[in-house]
Amino acid sequence: MNEHESAANTAHRRSAGDARRAAIEHLRQLLRISRKPRWATPVLIALGLGASVAETLGITLVILFFYSASGQADTAATVGGAFGRVLEFAAGWFGSSLQMAVVILVMIVLRGVMAFANSVISTFVSEQISERARNLIHEQFLTAPYGVIQRYPQAQLMEVLGSESWLVAGAYAALTRIIISTCSVIVFGGFLLALSWKITVAAILGLSIISLGLHRLSGPAQRLGVRVKQVHQQLGEHMLMTLEGLRTIRAYGLESEHHERFVHSSAKARTASMELTRLSALLNPLTEVGYLGILCVIIAGTAIWQTSFATTLAAVALLYRLQPYTSQIEGNLLYLAQIEPQLRSVLAMIQRTERTVQTSGHRPFAGLRKGIRFDHVTFRYQPEDKPALDDVSFEIHAGQTTALIGASGAGKTTIINLLLGLYQPTSGTIWIDGIPMDEVRRTDWLRRLAVAGQDVELVEGTVIDNIRMANSHATEEMVLDASGIAGVSDFIEPLEEGYETWIGQQGLRFSGGQRQRLGLARAILRDPDVLILDEAMNALDRELEARVRGALDARLAGRTVLIVTHRLETLHDVQHQIRIADGQVVDA
Repeated sequence: MNEHESAANTAHRRSAGDARRAAIEHLRQLLRISRKPRWATPVLIALGLGASVAETLGITLVILFFYSASGQADTAATVGGAFGRVLEFAAGWFGSSLQMAVVILVMIVLRGVMAFANSVISTFVSEQISERARNLIHEQFLTAPYGVIQRYPQAQLMEVLGSESWLVAGAYAALTRIIISTCSVIVFGGFLLALSWKITVAAILGLSIISLGLHRLSGPAQRLGVRVKQVHQQLGEHMLMTLEGLRTIRAYGLESEHHERFVHSSAKARTASMELTRLSALLNPLTEVGYLGILCVIIAGTAIWQTSFATTLAAVALLYRLQPYTSQIEGNLLYLAQIEPQLRSVLAMIQRTERTVQTSGHRPFAGLRKGIRFDHVTFRYQPEDKPALDDVSFEIHAGQTTALIGASGAGKTTIINLLLGLYQPTSGTIWIDGIPMDEVRRTDWLRRLAVAGQDVELVEGTVIDNIRMANSHATEEMVLDASGIAGVSDFIEPLEEGYETWIGQQGLRFSGGQRQRLGLARAILRDPDVLILDEAMNALDRELEARVRGALDARLAGRTVLIVTHRLETLHDVQHQIRIADGQVVDA
């Protein structure tokens, strides 16, 4: 069972209350990491409270306006209680129904303005938080140790960055709505209590029953949220498999089989999403039915409690306006329970990579002067694995061409990855001009190094975009010069769009040899002190290889070159050879 499945099963065992509390705690930590503006929540709460007060005052004035318009303004004084005193004061304050109508209109507009401001600020802050979360995750992809990122399925990485990070904004908006709605309920409750404590008690009991009933939806919502996350990741895996393996799938005639698997996953995603939608859709009808029951009880009880018509009317109006706020609280709690797995996934990605951010040395590096030395270096990809390199020691002399020779799986790629800083030695030291590599400023070292291999990673973009990955500031003239040396111009210039030709999916429109020449052009454009050629010309015919190698030797004369190969016949003008087998140096 992998880590993702284990986390999902743990989520299944959580109670609904635990899920909501966990979601809020995850969100709290994400807000701390994303540096939410401190002023945001207090301002949003103040605006929400202001809108609620304006609304309740407006309702009170509507009741008085009703009496005034029907010529019964004096009846307000007979209502009694706190509400009666408010009506009596308001009746004496306003000179006419027209004045009351104007104030009611002002209250409505004021509430609308504050609600609009609340929505704008909430959206601004929410999207800012979500943007920060996305940026942090993307930064961690690029700066965390390569081995840490490799442990995650690619589909999961895409899901976290492309979909789940956006939910942080929705989670914050949900939390602020819960807080604001709670404050609004308190304001409305205060006005309701001023009307009648009996009606208030009946309303509280009724709302408690409704809340307990809706609370039972949180558990299924949280479990469905886990299912939605799982099926979406499975769907993402099928998408990646189709796009990355398109050539192979078609070459083996597996189109129907892969499409059937995708359709099955797509149907599971649709079913899970529909179940979640149906569950969420129950919220409003259940709430409205529950409120109707509360209103019926209150209206029936007015005769027993001897409550005046004005008080009953005001209570019904307040409860009617209270319903959206209580519904909003339950709906957003349900939403938080639903997205708890996604919030946990985003937080785990950020926190884990925060603890293991790749370090960089502090010592500047201006160019290789003496050489590179591996001093009793051992490396394991996992602590329990057999060493990929076992107590390896050798030197790569500056200004010379060194050949690293070994069969497939001997450890050559591991040595390259260590030189690129993708991994750190388990034990031993790599020395750069007599300085431990982990003390050398990483960007300085990589700026002086270039690698070209047999498997060239081409990205979506044009040919010139792909070559410029080695030097984003390179002029077109520099790109053309590097392309000429690598033999790229031979097959690119005849194309209709030339260097603006779109690479396409993984560059599969080009042959293996053409992709290798694009990789060589990148390395040449880098103008490195240290060039690593990892089987970089094994797909070229002998005549083309000789021509490209000759141009390459002329351009990089006097540079440090490491040729990684298993073919002895490709070696020439090599000053030093290192033979490696089963992770150990057998001759250096």
